Amino acid sequence: MTNKIKVLIVDDTVIYRKILKDVVSEIDNTEVIGTAPNGEIALRKIESEMPDLVLLDVEMPVKDGLETLVELKAKYPDIGAIMVSGVNERQASITMEALQKGAIDFVPKPIGKNINANIEALRNSLTPIISLFQTKKIITSVRRGQAIVSSPPLTEVKAPIAPIIRKTPEAVKTLSFVSAPNPKRADILVIGVSTGGPNALAKLIPDIPADLNVPILIVQHMPPTFTKSLANHLNSKSNIPVYEAEDGQQIEKNKVYIAPGGKHMIATRKEGQAVIAITDTEPVNSCKPSVDVLYESIPTVYNANVMSVMMTGMGSDGMNGVKYLKRTGCYSITQSEDSCVVYGMPRAVDEAGLADETVHLDKLASRVYQLVKNGIK
Repeated sequence: MTNKIKVLIVDDTVIYRKILKDVVSEIDNTEVIGTAPNGEIALRKIESEMPDLVLLDVEMPVKDGLETLVELKAKYPDIGAIMVSGVNERQASITMEALQKGAIDFVPKPIGKNINANIEALRNSLTPIISLFQTKKIITSVRRGQAIVSSPPLTEVKAPIAPIIRKTPEAVKTLSFVSAPNPKRADILVIGVSTGGPNALAKLIPDIPADLNVPILIVQHMPPTFTKSLANHLNSKSNIPVYEAEDGQQIEKNKVYIAPGGKHMIATRKEGQAVIAITDTEPVNSCKPSVDVLYESIPTVYNANVMSVMMTGMGSDGMNGVKYLKRTGCYSITQSEDSCVVYGMPRAVDEAGLADETVHLDKLASRVYQLVKNGIK
């Protein structure tokens, strides 16, 4: 068996099929086996060609991306799907639903006027997702005892960690690390999450009871528009209100605030009240919003009484933030490797020795509630 990924591209626009085909063909160990202009034709090609991965446009005639995805996962659950979405609110909302129905991830269609820049943006978005899918396919094949041609040994198969490109605050850069004692209580819960996050948050947030009695601030790596749709989806099924955060918004107990895509979110004080500030500074760790940016703002407002949860995601954004929080006092939880879509961000925290405990996603809500209500011991 070869480890080359067979990809089917589905989009109702000829030019986008061509662009996606060119981009995917340039990714190592991929092979575009065909294209389709709508979901109905795509499903026929899937039956005959059996691709490993399908790129699905969200809005198409005859049978759209969501309908196609539902049928695809029902018939062929092992075939992966990546949604290729426009960036208006309707398409973002459909994309959030698609993620909950089994899509691996999504990439937004760039809307810039420079075609070369748009192609480069698609390449940068698709390459790590397809590489991750390929890695998981290799691991699954090895575990099933199938032969792999020219595949890396299992010990080398890891989810890719993005290079760290950040301006580290002087406090992090110059001081030797000394961890403060764990706090006795948590006055705020901060969460960092990326790839696999929408589904993980859809499990975590609705399971948290309404009387948690602390605010929750979340950085989910996502572009603009999609974070609002994520907040709306979570809000519709949760015991506590979920918002896309706004500049100047007061931070209140029993409410969830998600950093808006394309901006950073920090906590600050205004007239004695804890409030959110939304900033438009440079990306950190190539991320905007960045977990580190949020985390490094927290001690000035909440001192040592902080709980951090680092969840599924590529890269290491948030590791320096946890380290920063640990200097004043922070109880650090990471999502367990076996329950992560990508064990990247939690792994960075674990391997830095910054995690106080690791918890499976299914038990995360109850564990957080227990620690907040009963105190940290």
